[in-house]
Amino acid sequence: MSIADYEQTAEDHQAVLVVVKPAGQINAKTFNHIFDRISRCRYVRLPDSQRSFCLRYKKSSPVENNVWGEFQAHRKVMGLLVVGKSATAADTGAVQERYNLLKELYASTLYDSRCLIFGMKQENGTNAKTNMVYYSSVEESFSLDETVREFAASLFWVLESKRLQAERLASDKSEKLPLLLAPFEKKDLIGIDTETRAFRKRCQGRMRKYSGDLCLLAGLTQEALLHYQASADILKSANDWLWLAAAFEGTCAASVTIQYPHGTTRPPMPRNQSFSGSPKVTSERKLTGSLTRAATMSPNGLPMATAEFLQDGKAKNCLSPDEIIEKYKEALIQYSKYKNAAVIELEGIIKATRIMITQRKNLQASEFLQNMVYINIQLTDEDKIQRYNTLSGLYEQIGFKRKAAFFKRVAAMQCVSPNNPNPAWNSCYHLLQETLDGYSLSLDPRQFPREYTYGWPAIQLRILHEMVYTARKMGNPALAVRHMSFLLHAMSDHLTQYERKELSKVLESYTAKVPGTPVPLALESGAILPPVPMTNLPTVKSFKLLDLAPHLRPMKKPSSQASSASLNSPFIYSPIQSRQQEKKDQSKMDFQWVSGEVCEMALQVVNPMPFELKVQNMSVMSEGIIFEPLISNLSLPAESGPLGVTLLGTPKTAGQLKLVGYVTHVLGVKSHCKFKDLRQIEEPDYSVEVVPELPKLQVTTSLPKAAFGTTNHNLGLNKAKETAVTSAAARLYAGESQECVLTLQNVSQIPVESIDISLDTSISSPKVPSGFFTWNLENTKAQLPLQPGAMATFTVLIKAVGEIATHDRKSTENEEPSSRHSSPKKSPQTRPRSMRTAAMTVPPMEAQQPEEEKAQPVDAVLKLTYSGGQGYEDGYHRQASIILHVDVLQSLLVSKVNILPAPSPRHCHLTLDLQNVTKHEVVISYPDNDDLIIESKQLKRIAVRVERFSLPEPCTSDAPISIISPADVRSQQYSQQLATLVDIRWKMISFLFPRTRGPCGTSGVVNLEGIPMTPEAIDLISISPIQWDVRIDDKPCDTEEPVQCMMGRPMSVKVSVTNASEAAVEGSTLVVQPYQDLWNGTVRNNVGGKVACVGCRQRDIEKMAPGESFQHTCTFVFFCCGAFSLDIRASCTSRVRPQDHKWVFTPIVRINVQDHDKK
Repeated sequence: MSIADYEQTAEDHQAVLVVVKPAGQINAKTFNHIFDRISRCRYVRLPDSQRSFCLRYKKSSPVENNVWGEFQAHRKVMGLLVVGKSATAADTGAVQERYNLLKELYASTLYDSRCLIFGMKQENGTNAKTNMVYYSSVEESFSLDETVREFAASLFWVLESKRLQAERLASDKSEKLPLLLAPFEKKDLIGIDTETRAFRKRCQGRMRKYSGDLCLLAGLTQEALLHYQASADILKSANDWLWLAAAFEGTCAASVTIQYPHGTTRPPMPRNQSFSGSPKVTSERKLTGSLTRAATMSPNGLPMATAEFLQDGKAKNCLSPDEIIEKYKEALIQYSKYKNAAVIELEGIIKATRIMITQRKNLQASEFLQNMVYINIQLTDEDKIQRYNTLSGLYEQIGFKRKAAFFKRVAAMQCVSPNNPNPAWNSCYHLLQETLDGYSLSLDPRQFPREYTYGWPAIQLRILHEMVYTARKMGNPALAVRHMSFLLHAMSDHLTQYERKELSKVLESYTAKVPGTPVPLALESGAILPPVPMTNLPTVKSFKLLDLAPHLRPMKKPSSQASSASLNSPFIYSPIQSRQQEKKDQSKMDFQWVSGEVCEMALQVVNPMPFELKVQNMSVMSEGIIFEPLISNLSLPAESGPLGVTLLGTPKTAGQLKLVGYVTHVLGVKSHCKFKDLRQIEEPDYSVEVVPELPKLQVTTSLPKAAFGTTNHNLGLNKAKETAVTSAAARLYAGESQECVLTLQNVSQIPVESIDISLDTSISSPKVPSGFFTWNLENTKAQLPLQPGAMATFTVLIKAVGEIATHDRKSTENEEPSSRHSSPKKSPQTRPRSMRTAAMTVPPMEAQQPEEEKAQPVDAVLKLTYSGGQGYEDGYHRQASIILHVDVLQSLLVSKVNILPAPSPRHCHLTLDLQNVTKHEVVISYPDNDDLIIESKQLKRIAVRVERFSLPEPCTSDAPISIISPADVRSQQYSQQLATLVDIRWKMISFLFPRTRGPCGTSGVVNLEGIPMTPEAIDLISISPIQWDVRIDDKPCDTEEPVQCMMGRPMSVKVSVTNASEAAVEGSTLVVQPYQDLWNGTVRNNVGGKVACVGCRQRDIEKMAPGESFQHTCTFVFFCCGAFSLDIRASCTSRVRPQDHKWVFTPIVRINVQDHDKK
């Protein structure tokens, strides 16, 4: 016997061997289908009997093994089934010829046979016999199972007759028994004395052992145990060690049949090896299955029911689990003494190992398998492959995975050994693929850990190299590329720099013929190899989505519901909200992208290779809305990084965009690298919201850009510079104006439908005065919608006004007039102090002496808000910021401001001191006067006639609480109105000035806005609510001409006042007071000895309703000649008004008293 059966089990001792052979023109698929149907009939219960027996079917059985039928009865072929297919009589004849040939081949041991012919009916056949069964087709072979059962019953009865005959011979001591021989014992029979007692014992013991084999085949296990026990005793006494070992093995097989009724081997469930689970998961599943089986088994590996059966003593002479192993050891020891029984010993080891696997005695099983390695048998290459493959399977069942992988690899190498004339590269590859689990190697990159060493890198590298080489020999370059890619990807950390470089060259040579693809690769065996993303070529250290430029970011006005909900919340602080903010999902961006515009993603990449790495067609992978990535090509220096790389892409629609990875093409391999497979990337994906398309404006200005210093400490200005699209700079004198023209061009494909302008002055210190920047956007809005490519302009007027025009404005007390008669047309330097004035004095400028070069910066941000398209309908807009930087130089400073009454009751005089702080001459122009030239650093006073005005009282009843008093509000209102009425212009003529605003040089206005107005000044500048009608001797007095009066003659003065305002005047006093102005700064109020008054000089008025008049008449008599004046005034001292008011009649009444003689 030279061919071993590596599928042998102890249960096979009780199964009748039936060979099923094909015949005729039947294909393999049909034969396998019929064979599977026949194999279902393994356990047959005989009709009209309680007996049953087992069958085992094989597609082939070497004739050499059949000669061992006497040594072990289960080895002989007792049944033959021939399956054929025919459509004609000739085909049927060929099948019958094949059937007869097989019967002659197994004739020595064959009990019964059948020939199953498919494709024709029996009546159509010729020479029909009882052992020929015909079926019209495979699909209509409904009686096939019944035919097999009938055939099995026929075998049983023949077997039963053989058993009875053998028992009769074994029990009949008078009859001379034949000596049963093993095949190699026949040559030793010559010269042996057959009449000796030892010979007779040998014959009897062997016959009893043979009877045990037949009983075991016939389903009589207890009788078989008795025969085995008796034969063992007889053979041991006869020193027949070979047959004694067979008796021991039979005893073990019978005991296994009783103790393990379900068998010692269970066929594994077929499973697709593609995308196999990780080693950890596989181990957990196996452990779970082991625990489940252990729950239904006793500690010795027996099923619970069988253990209870044995404890009750129902099975006599049955060996215990430990005794079975001991008997097997004894049998194998005896087998090892015979060189020709090496195959029997090999099969015995396999059967004993499977029993120990069932008993969960893995260490003892490994000892048995170790002995199997040392059995020397002359085998063919195919038998060697099967031997190592079986050895590997047994090691795998006891958990010795690495040893199982070792023998599996040996079997693979045997497939392509140098002595093999027809190397089987496909078989070699499949066997190598089965070794991966034993060496802790998975071809799925997601399951193979790269952050730590798992398994044995040197062995894993060797296996991968062998698989690459085998794939090439198979003629499958795509498979070789896949394995080489995995080798570089997964084992790169275990390669030297030289190996990395050489393997990269090899991979490039492979991909030059067949490029690497990122799709699963299906093998002929049904396994599927997952794609290998080259995530380490290059290695991405970080990935970040970039926000759009500040002027391109979409904005949306917050909804009123959200704002009201936050305002209505009773809680100022909630720890829950802060905790939720800490747990913010980092994968969701807090900014938005715009549909149709290029967006950026930043990566940090590292090249670990010792050569320049060229990455082609690198782009981003996305899910969700339509996203068009832009291709990038990189060239990374050897062993460099991290290097910054920016990838671009354009979202085509609005919605939620999810970025899940990137695509590369390196060394000819295209890879789809996903973030969830990168351990250095924290998030599995990144989501960003894409809003509908919005227009884009390009902004330019007519002024030069501002040059900001790098050491600017204005944080607001520094932040504004980061977000501004452009800037404009101007250098102006205080009071000067300049236009800044902004050009807006629509550089997108979306029309601009809405434009709005706002000004942010919070970045400037000090505060920007009102009116510094003004514009009119109506003309620009009239051009909307602004079509793609179209342009629009609008003008921003820059007017250098505000606090920079004047310095400290502290009000001073009114100076007492030394003379009541002064002409307003006289210069302020010669004007007598007798005139009633209201002064707002600024300290003299000689102490400060400001320099022209020291400019005051004024900064503001002009915010341009615009929108259009679908984004405009959804409430989105964009905002472009333009920084306006103006350096304001001092020009004319106001040092003193006075308000004087004018001869006309409708006017007053404003006097002010102007100082030229520039280096150039300045020409002053103001109404009703000639131009005035002020030299550099020179101070001059001017007087300007101003038309009086009145403003309504500020209403404070409904106004909110403010720290500004009503008096201050009224002062500000009158100051602003005064600044609008006074038009004082200056012009600077100098060819040395570096820039010229126009043909006449630089020009501007004197800013008077912000001058504090005292109550006296307000009374002088406002229109009096009292209308005067003064008559002297019934003649109206409305000019400055003196009234002629004779000394000693009475002069009648009639004063009529009318309330011309809309409010009642209460608590007022009307006074007519004579006085003398000496025109030298002295005023005489006490003129009682010179003037006598007939009547009252003072009269109280309780209330004057609107439009109501009041008259007062008195008479004066002058006793001496001279010049006199009358001070006619009305004053209000009511508690209703917040302060006193005085209204003076103008012009001043002047009286020239003459003597009668002079007249």
